Amino acid sequence: MPIELFDPIADDYDNWYETDIGRVIDQVERDLAGQLFQPSGSKMLEIGCGTGQYTTKLAEQGYHITAVDISEKMMAQAREKIANSGYQVKWLNADITQIMDQLEQYHGILSMSAFEFIPNPEEILARLFEHLEPKGCLVIGVIAGESPWSEFYSRKANTKPKSVFAHARFYTEFEICQWKIGGRLELGKALYFPHEVSSVEQALRMEKQKNTNPSFMVAKWVKE
Repeated sequence: MPIELFDPIADDYDNWYETDIGRVIDQVERDLAGQLFQPSGSKMLEIGCGTGQYTTKLAEQGYHITAVDISEKMMAQAREKIANSGYQVKWLNADITQIMDQLEQYHGILSMSAFEFIPNPEEILARLFEHLEPKGCLVIGVIAGESPWSEFYSRKANTKPKSVFAHARFYTEFEICQWKIGGRLELGKALYFPHEVSSVEQALRMEKQKNTNPSFMVAKWVKE
């Protein structure tokens, strides 16, 4: 993944979370991730921390975090958020695939909306699994392949070749279930409304009804 890929969108990235639908999507994804991310202790690794949307909440919950991101500009915003909150985080501005030998052992490893952009995810996840303490969990959240949102992002990439989504790959439930990571796999699903939803009320209604293909998946592997 090119290091500069996310730098151009860093300044505007958080604006999405200020829109009505952006807030609903964020909450839906957070709720699912929170259900599955249950580390065996407080020491955790966050991969693709971005602007710190999850980092700040995890710090507030008392986790001792090592946060990794390839984008210096995205991480700069995350650093500012944490500095303003008074919490301590260990920062690694790096490509996770290049720093495996620098990693320690963790009670939990979390990555949200990053593995769509990481080559050879099965190989990288299997190596990350080795950095879990016993009973620790490895959890990733990704846009699901063959879903309304992955199709939307794919169309966006086709019309805008410089879009970050031109570098994304969206994996299906079947593909993820074939990955040999280690431990047992638990899979959660969410985001049952499309991008063209007309209102927050409609989005929440569709999320409750679950009548469409889910566009977001959270996969969890536990080290027995």
